[in-house]
Amino acid sequence: NMGGGHGAQAIDLEVLIVDLDGSQVSGKLAESLGDQDGLAISRAPEPTESEPQPEPWTRDSAQRAVQKGRADAAVVLPEGLGEQFGSFGGELPQVEVLYDAANPMAQFTVAGLLQAASFQSSPDVLMEKGLGALEQYGGPLTPEQQQAVDFLSTQLQSEGEGGDSEAAGATDGFGGLIEVVTVAAHDDEEDEGPSVIAYYAAGIAVMFLLFSMTGAASGLLEEEENGTLERLLTSRVTMSSLLTSRWIFYAALGLAQLLVMFVWAWAVFGLDLWAPKRLAGFLTVTIATSAAAAAFGLVLAAICRSRAQLSGISTVVVLVMSALGGSMVPRFMMPPFMEMASKFTFNGWALDGYLQVFWYADPEASLLGSLWALAPQVGVLSALAAVFFLAARKLARRWEVA
Repeated sequence: NMGGGHGAQAIDLEVLIVDLDGSQVSGKLAESLGDQDGLAISRAPEPTESEPQPEPWTRDSAQRAVQKGRADAAVVLPEGLGEQFGSFGGELPQVEVLYDAANPMAQFTVAGLLQAASFQSSPDVLMEKGLGALEQYGGPLTPEQQQAVDFLSTQLQSEGEGGDSEAAGATDGFGGLIEVVTVAAHDDEEDEGPSVIAYYAAGIAVMFLLFSMTGAASGLLEEEENGTLERLLTSRVTMSSLLTSRWIFYAALGLAQLLVMFVWAWAVFGLDLWAPKRLAGFLTVTIATSAAAAAFGLVLAAICRSRAQLSGISTVVVLVMSALGGSMVPRFMMPPFMEMASKFTFNGWALDGYLQVFWYADPEASLLGSLWALAPQVGVLSALAAVFFLAARKLARRWEVA
């Protein structure tokens, strides 16, 4: 969702603009918002072959896009904004921000930049409304005063269009020209919507799953040290069957661990786990994640020569993957190059799978459709499980008796 449009380290929030007013004021406000550093705005979906000129965003279409993780927030400029804007003494126009609750920074960032943009967008309108109020209560202007006002209004309008206005500084000590109402995009769904608990439960669960799997796989090294492994291999047990049985057992152990953690999140923190589509998606991602984590533990055990070495290496590897993958630090806070690096980590794909289940699932999709949406994450995790297992089998040749 994020790009580096303002330098190598900058993170742009993707914001959809829903202009229900269609006035000059709302148009200037949207334009000024797009000029703010840190935002990349969109007024309509990307053109496609079937729809070369898509219709502008509506509230419903923008909300669905945010729900599916295609944008960080949507700004809804209401009808009547142009008439209410700058009306001193009246009610402030309400501008709605629909944000992705998986990125809690989005609501505060967009809300703050909206207030700045409101001051930058139409200084001429503010002056006109202010003078109108003055005339109403203090009497009409003289011809000379009106001429000076017209000249100043023209100057302010040109400055606003040029984007050089420093009116944003006027927000200091002032309540603002608009009232920003922030709403999580999922809150309008018929069900309870996702909880932020799902994000942290997934991130922490995947990280500790990796630690558990490497700890369980250290049993192979313990058996090597006490001679049990050598005795097993001198019997009819082959290394392939031994590794397969261990992989299945570790995967089942990981599955149980993840189930306990998410059930605990449901029981204590109210995570919505038992909705049929969510439960099916959760189990699908959890099975794939457990299988890949178990195979990963076998690889590390096959590489290392002792349990102490495995403990040291696994700690460093798991912590680095967890940091890059989003288990420790949310990825929306990372610079673009780290966001890209997360795609090369186990944690990144597992966390994406859980977010697809608990955050970005299409509420209108069927059960089969919701499972099909998990194909990229489940496919990558399954491929990682196969690659890790084959690598572990090749590395385990050192244990085989000639």
